Amino acid sequence: MTIHAASLSALKVDDARKTAGAILDEGFEGLVLDAPLHHDAWNALRELLPRNSVRAIRLFLPYPRALRPGAPSPFVAAAGSREERRAALAQAQKSLEAADRLGAPLVLLPMTCLDIPGLSPDYMAPTDSIEGETLRLRSTDEEVRTRMDSLLLLLSFLLERAERYATTICLTPGNRSGELPLTPEALACLEEFEGAPLGLWLDTCRLPGEFLRVPHIADTAGLVSGLELFDKVEGASVSDETSEGTPCSPGEGTVPWNLITSSLRSLPLWCVKTPVRDGLAEGLRFLGSLDEERKAPGGLLDG
Repeated sequence: MTIHAASLSALKVDDARKTAGAILDEGFEGLVLDAPLHHDAWNALRELLPRNSVRAIRLFLPYPRALRPGAPSPFVAAAGSREERRAALAQAQKSLEAADRLGAPLVLLPMTCLDIPGLSPDYMAPTDSIEGETLRLRSTDEEVRTRMDSLLLLLSFLLERAERYATTICLTPGNRSGELPLTPEALACLEEFEGAPLGLWLDTCRLPGEFLRVPHIADTAGLVSGLELFDKVEGASVSDETSEGTPCSPGEGTVPWNLITSSLRSLPLWCVKTPVRDGLAEGLRFLGSLDEERKAPGGLLDG
């Protein structure tokens, strides 16, 4: 049975406490700590949340105390410079420790947006319309190779420590030409670290075309053959957005739920993302509507 969770992000202590309380009271079976999450809000949640109520934590959380609330995160999974790589590795260690402290079994790597000519992260450039030319540009571009090397270095660092913390590391494949990793690159990472606690995490707003068509891929850019994609997926962010790319409640935007619901039902964890706290109840009902086997949702504190 799929676990129903909700995303929690907060800049202020009071917001963190109120949102966590609302999620617990509403009857969700877990939380996913998402960005942004400021250091002070994190400290408040550590005292409030029952152990094992956090199902996943976004890599690089909690943000360091020195980072001003509202400032963009300086940490990049696929770093472009030596200084960025060093900072990412140091902060990644803190995320592993935070996951261990909370009993969170998953650490989610955010995708990286590439600022490279010809590989625009523009909203209207999904990879199901991008053929071999874009993949060729990515494979030969020095900047992309540098970023991919940084991602592999970070994964090696995380996976060497993941078993000690009983944690699975999850890559989120993107679906825009300027996002890294795309599905072929994510699958290459899975092959590189075969046997390690490495999986995939999906975002329904960034669902690659491979997952829209069939839960199986015969050959993606010559990198992987016969890999059952959904066997590697640990869960999904159930999110939606308007045609302009503005976040909205699931079911109110452009996500083709009729195409993906049957595949989503095979996943062990769903995390609903709503733009406002008042949308949590409707978000839980939406998850229930996706889960045809669910009779009545149970809460974190049930039993």
